[in-house]
Amino acid sequence: MRQVPAALIAVLLVFPLFLVALYTVGVSTWALDRDFYLRLVDDERLYQIPDATSSASWATDTVPGFPGLPTRYAVRASREILTPGYLRSQGRRVVGQVFDFLTARTPGITITLDLAPVKRSLLGDAGTRAAEDLPVGGLASDFVVKGNRLPTSRPASIPVPRAASILAAGLPQAVHEIPDTVTLTDAPVYVWSRTSWSGPRWSVFGALVAADVVLLALAAGAWVAAGFLGGTNRFGRLQWLGWPLLAPAIPVFLTGLAITLGAVSPWIRFGIQSAELTRLGFSSDFSAALIDAARYAATRIGVGFLATGAVAGGAAIGLLTWSWSIHAEHQ
Repeated sequence: MRQVPAALIAVLLVFPLFLVALYTVGVSTWALDRDFYLRLVDDERLYQIPDATSSASWATDTVPGFPGLPTRYAVRASREILTPGYLRSQGRRVVGQVFDFLTARTPGITITLDLAPVKRSLLGDAGTRAAEDLPVGGLASDFVVKGNRLPTSRPASIPVPRAASILAAGLPQAVHEIPDTVTLTDAPVYVWSRTSWSGPRWSVFGALVAADVVLLALAAGAWVAAGFLGGTNRFGRLQWLGWPLLAPAIPVFLTGLAITLGAVSPWIRFGIQSAELTRLGFSSDFSAALIDAARYAATRIGVGFLATGAVAGGAAIGLLTWSWSIHAEHQ
């Protein structure tokens, strides 16, 4: 009769607790890895400004610090100033800021961009070339640099060389008006609530690790209880410890195997190519970078579940092998 409550514990407690715990551990293997996210945003091909853009996808202040620029001019100027290398560095910067919050290094998420490289570009040859590409229109009296506002058009009465020299002369003052950093939100997206607790702040990652520990501890307690309740000798206990651990390890391992195999399948390439990003102005290199990033993410996530399932399954098979190695007389 001892096997009935042991079976109930194994089915109702051990299996679901171990299953959730193993999936949580599998998620932790990549969710807690800062390098995983940095790798996703590290390809400069992801930051190529499209050749064709629309007013729906580009705001009128594409160049940070210069409001009121017409979309056509802003996009062309952005290709000169917002280089893929600069945008890549800002992508890595944002990942770092988010991780500082998730690891409780900062009390809130405040996304900021470094505009110092943009300011240097505006004062160089790139800024001069961008200034020459203004649409024709407007009055000559309005063709002046006011603060950080550039003229939105070039009067027909002012030749291109003269217009470029006027803008180049006004750019230093305009650039001086631009802050070195810009905050993308008026207030932090989220902040830890202020309480009377004077100890260290809980982090999102700390909570995930704590969930791993608690789930594994609860599962291990029920697991051991089922093993010693259902088995009357060493062979029986090892059997009751092996099978309830192997059962949840198999679906976790199969999940990782499916994700990993999916990373090398043609479905990722087919799905991204079906979006026809080239019709939106994105280059083929951009699509290739998306495919590479998606495959890397799938592989990394799949390997996490594979490793977790393999370790748990290996431990279960080890316990079962140990039980089978016991001589039949001692079983």
